[in-house]
Amino acid sequence: MVQRQMDVDVLISGHTHEFRTYAYEDKLLINPGSATGAYSSKESSTTPSFCLFDVDASKATIYTYKLKNGEVKKEKMFFEKR
Repeated sequence: MVQRQMDVDVLISGHTHEFRTYAYEDKLLINPGSATGAYSSKESSTTPSFCLFDVDASKATIYTYKLKNGEVKKEKMFFEKR
């Protein structure tokens, strides 16, 4: 809803401290999580995570880093505005 009100293609919000991405109606919502694994009221344990963005005009590459079982896991996601 906020994304529509602001009329943005990509919205980054970190309120819940949980990593999540949603692509809907040619828009992207990202919650990068918590780099320190700070407490989340929704989960008993939170996975430390953060994102890096590479934006080029209408294309974005999102790199996500998560600490799982003592190892850093890297994921890559692409988003392109049509």
